[in-house]
Amino acid sequence: MREVKLDGPRDSNSVVESRCINLLQTGWEMNHKTVVSLLIGVVFVAGCSTTSSPVQYKASTRNVVTIEEYVRETGEKVKTNDFISAPGVEGSPWCRANGPISLGSGKTAAQFIQEAFQEELFLAKAYAGNAPVSIGGRIDKLTFSSVSPASWEIGLTLTSSNGKTLQVESSHRFDTSWDAWSACKNVADAFAPAVQSTLAKAVSDPRFKSLLTK
Repeated sequence: MREVKLDGPRDSNSVVESRCINLLQTGWEMNHKTVVSLLIGVVFVAGCSTTSSPVQYKASTRNVVTIEEYVRETGEKVKTNDFISAPGVEGSPWCRANGPISLGSGKTAAQFIQEAFQEELFLAKAYAGNAPVSIGGRIDKLTFSSVSPASWEIGLTLTSSNGKTLQVESSHRFDTSWDAWSACKNVADAFAPAVQSTLAKAVSDPRFKSLLTK
C-alpha cells in the first residue's frame, strides 16, 4: 500500500499501466472473464492509498484561557499519562475505498489527542513534568462520515490520578465532496479541528477542575 501526500500526485498511472500490460501479455492463457477480473483487482489495489493531511493541531485560545482560570483557582499543575484507544476503536479509520486516514505524522489518534491536550496545558502554564497529579485519556469513539452532513464523532474519557473521571463526546461537521479523494482529504484535514472541539467540550465542563486537584 503506498502513501499519498496531499500536495503530491494523486495517482501512479505508470504502476497501473505496467501491471495491466503484464496481465495482458499472459492473458492468452486465461479466459476473458479471468483477465477482466484481475485487471479490476489491479486497478483497485493500485488506487488504495493512505490519505494524510498537512493540517497540524493549533491550540485553542479559549481552551487555554479556561485552563488558566482553573489553575488560578486550584493552584495545581498536572502532567499527562498515556492516552489509549478503547478496544474496537480504529486508530486509522478507513475512508470509502480510498484507503485509511493518516491522523498526522504517523501518530495514532490517541497520541495525537494526548499531544494536543498537553500543548494546551503547557500554554496555560498548567503542565509540570513533576506534578503530583496526572491525567490520562481513553478514546471511546472515533468515527466519521465523509458524506453530507460530513462529521467527526469523538468520544473521550479523561482520568485523573486522584480517581476522578470526565467523559465527553463531540461532533464536528465539515464540508465534503462527491469524489472519494477530495472527500477523504477533507476528512483528514478536519481531524485536528475536531480534536480541538472535543478538548473544548472537556475543559469547559465544570467537572474538569476536579481532575486537577490532589
